[in-house]
Amino acid sequence: MNFHAQSIAQVLAAVQGASQGLAAGEAQERLRRYGANILPRSLRHAGALKIFFSQFKSPLISLLIAAGFVSAILGEVPDTIVIAITAAMNVAVGFFQEYKANNALSKLQELVQYSALVVRGGSLERVRSEQLVVGDVILLEAGDKVPADARLIESLDLEVNEAPLTGESEPVKKQTRKVALEAVLAERTNMVYHGTLVANGRGRAVVAATGRATEIGRIAELVRKTEEQVTPLQRALSNLSRRIGYAVLALSAAIFVLGLIRAPGAYSYLELFKVAVAIAVAAIPEGLPISLTVILAVGMQYLVKRQALVRRLLAAETLGSVSVICTDKTGTLTEGIMRVTRVITAREQFDRDELATLRQRPEDRHRDALLALRIAVLANNAVVQPGRDGASVYLGDTTETALAEQGQSAGLDKDILDKAFMRLAEVPFDSRRKFMATLHRVDHETALYAKGAFEALLPRLGFYEENGRPKKLSPRQLEWFLGQEAEFSGQGLRVLAVAYKLCPLDKKTLADSDVDDLTLVGFIALSDPLRVDVKNTIERAKSAGIRVVMITGDHERTAEAIGRELGLVADTKSVLNGKYLKETSDAELSSLIERINVFARIDPADKIRIVQAWQKQGQIVAMTGDGVNDSPALKAADIGVAVGSGTDIAKQIADLVLLDDRFSTIIAAVEEGRRIYQNIQKVLLYLLSFSLAEVALIAVSLAAGWPLALLPAQILWLNLVQDTFPAVSLAFDAGDPENMKDLPRPKGTRVLTPALAKFVALVIGASSILLIVTYGLAYRITQDEVFTRTIVFAALGVVSLFVVYPVRSLRRGVWQIAVFSNRYLTAAVLFGIVMLVAAIYLPPLQTLLGTVPLPLTAWGIIAALALAAIGLIEAGKRLLSGRLAAEAKRR
Repeated sequence: MNFHAQSIAQVLAAVQGASQGLAAGEAQERLRRYGANILPRSLRHAGALKIFFSQFKSPLISLLIAAGFVSAILGEVPDTIVIAITAAMNVAVGFFQEYKANNALSKLQELVQYSALVVRGGSLERVRSEQLVVGDVILLEAGDKVPADARLIESLDLEVNEAPLTGESEPVKKQTRKVALEAVLAERTNMVYHGTLVANGRGRAVVAATGRATEIGRIAELVRKTEEQVTPLQRALSNLSRRIGYAVLALSAAIFVLGLIRAPGAYSYLELFKVAVAIAVAAIPEGLPISLTVILAVGMQYLVKRQALVRRLLAAETLGSVSVICTDKTGTLTEGIMRVTRVITAREQFDRDELATLRQRPEDRHRDALLALRIAVLANNAVVQPGRDGASVYLGDTTETALAEQGQSAGLDKDILDKAFMRLAEVPFDSRRKFMATLHRVDHETALYAKGAFEALLPRLGFYEENGRPKKLSPRQLEWFLGQEAEFSGQGLRVLAVAYKLCPLDKKTLADSDVDDLTLVGFIALSDPLRVDVKNTIERAKSAGIRVVMITGDHERTAEAIGRELGLVADTKSVLNGKYLKETSDAELSSLIERINVFARIDPADKIRIVQAWQKQGQIVAMTGDGVNDSPALKAADIGVAVGSGTDIAKQIADLVLLDDRFSTIIAAVEEGRRIYQNIQKVLLYLLSFSLAEVALIAVSLAAGWPLALLPAQILWLNLVQDTFPAVSLAFDAGDPENMKDLPRPKGTRVLTPALAKFVALVIGASSILLIVTYGLAYRITQDEVFTRTIVFAALGVVSLFVVYPVRSLRRGVWQIAVFSNRYLTAAVLFGIVMLVAAIYLPPLQTLLGTVPLPLTAWGIIAALALAAIGLIEAGKRLLSGRLAAEAKRR
């Protein structure tokens, strides 16, 4: 349907709708009949089959399959079976881990949900976007994501960013008149489209298409969704795995050649080939990329439990390195529950308790205070909705809902006032204007009502109200009003001025220039209490080396008072006013940014300058925001943080969404980010250490002319026990308590730090020497290569399983760690022990792996080896503790 070329009446008739909206029953019937308002699923979504077949892209799996085919052709049944089991297990584990992680991320994406304000049965209600149907009447305002294709029936300064659909970055000015039939999509100024973003103003529209029938639904490739990305850390670790892989393949080839040279005729080409393949499969940490994915996915799930939704894997990596948090005050540091605590007029003041007695009465007592409240209720876009108990519930901006609630307690019901004093026009609030004004028909008069920041309305004032009459605003009276505003701002209160002007009776439009010669009625002061835990949380952030910066639109004195209470402000030099910021060059801002902890009267557009100034200092910046104008700063920050109660556009751009709006949740997310990074280091350390020890063991046995220390089948079996399950279980390890006492790591820090690389080398050296000495002595004493090989096989399995415990913390000794705190690791170790014992004592596995039963004395030697390995690692931790600690403090 070409709704853009039809009148509003024609569109309403076509969709069988009405300006007062659909009846609730009709909406439900249409939802059942036509389906939910859901876009087609992204074609790039990884399904089970795609994930399964992607496992075979690994060159190591290809090597195993090739080795298996060669063994099968030559009739080597035991080796063929072991190779097949190893390949199947690697594919199965990789598939299970990736599929589970993919599903976990998909479920997290579903938490990013959008809602719409809809008129049904003449009443406003908020519903989930997927419940919209054709014919619904929706309300739109700045910051909303348009939930469906719709034809506008009202538009007030409405501008929509249609870049997701048309590619045009400039917002499009919208209107309600019909346009030419041949108008292209970008010229249909009376339509709004699903997925586009309301940049400014307000509007009302009737839904014309939903789901697949929308413009963006027809072009599936334009659907923008939160998807899993290949992050820089994943890429770096994949590259590291690849480099190690090339080195190990070269070593495997060298081992093949060494076997031919040192023991000509002792081993067949097939045996040496299988040894080389087994070494390559065991030594290359092919589990590293998928282990990283699991760690990040598990971390994201943990964060959701702490009320923080990470929308991109990149954010999960970066969170732990955040060094500066730029945070809004309202709703994040404070409760976000505004309350009117003062009403000040020229002759009267009402505190919180006295306001409870303020009522509209026929005798018109306290007429100035009641007029102030009436203006605050009418120049107000809070939405009235019936509550469950019959009382009115207000939706919208917290300041406006607080004003409406205070008006209601004084007998000034917003719903009744809106009907009695019809709104004719409006100048909407925006961050630059800092006030809003509305035009109303009041009895037999037309009146302009305005509310906003005092300094914004001050140049527009000409009079003040006293005892129901306007008087000329004298310098003395102005000075008194300025003093009152300064006093209450200094107490940390948000102070709004309310004013009015009588207009010609026939006036029906309103422009910014009409807001002049106003009569100041008084001030309304609101409070928003600090959250109970915020002071302790800020102290915790400071101890973690994180700088907390408060950014607010409040008056400088209000911001300074709150900053002092939070411990952010030591003197006035720590506070910067937005007006001064605008006059400051980028170079000047960079030079003074280090001493500023509080920014006051800041426009959202200025936030991006603050972010960039900190980034020029080499800091990793997290920025909170909730409005449409916060979007550039959220995108520019290393971590964009949106509050859950914020606008759709902020949540869409942000990397992290605070489901509870609390500042403490940001710090909890940083702590989780540090835990994630630490666990990645643990997995890297564990996988590298024992994979390369096997290479050394085989190389030395061949170079010395001894029998092979391990058979190919044994190496592959150990690969299942050693690399897979313990490594993945480390994803569930709790972080060290000291993590939040370290300084943030700088940009570009390598995962394998110099001190950690030395520790890996120490572990490889210690374990290799122990195993080589054990093998040499056992073979010399027994001259039984099968028995000796079984001891080495068992020793390597036990050592690798138990050494995972000291690897869990590089700060503490193994005796200081809660050994059984990670139930997944406990299960992985128990599973490994059972598999190892089965490999040695079950006859079918003995045949497959070439093992023989070991006596208790042999197990005693193996236990001693495991204890010696743990002791050497603990000694290495102590030896390198200073360097590891220094790296943490240098971050």
